[in-house]
Amino acid sequence: MGEFLKVNEQENYVLASINSKIYSLDVIYTAAYVFLEKAYLIFDGDPKKEVLVKLTAKRKCSWEELEILGKDFFNELINYGFHKKQSEQNKQIKQIILQRALLTNLGDEIKLEEDLNELEFLKILEEDSGEIEDPEGIAIPWEEKYGNKKKKNSN
Repeated sequence: MGEFLKVNEQENYVLASINSKIYSLDVIYTAAYVFLEKAYLIFDGDPKKEVLVKLTAKRKCSWEELEILGKDFFNELINYGFHKKQSEQNKQIKQIILQRALLTNLGDEIKLEEDLNELEFLKILEEDSGEIEDPEGIAIPWEEKYGNKKKKNSN
């Protein structure tokens, strides 16, 4: 792994050198979180240039195991870097789907057109909130349903 990964078997750690122009600090933190059970992590370096992550294994490891630990860390960087990129690309689509789902769940009594703006939508909700069907009597306040027992007993 040369310049990106340095293994120190005697002190039981592997040092990963990460180019922060390729991986953002939040991606590095997210990848590191996965390794909390396996290793102690220390961050160092300049977040604008290079981030150094020292992964000290929680159990004694061979050189090969430490190298695998470091390579697995780099794989997690790729995993979360890709996840972040996909999430950014799909952000607008997710918002549209969520808005669609919320508008669809209003029911048949409200017909909304595609160009309905937010103020019109809120106005419709305010007008509609006056009459609520309550066949089970759930929406009746406690005092109305059962009365105030102290007042009944004092009369």
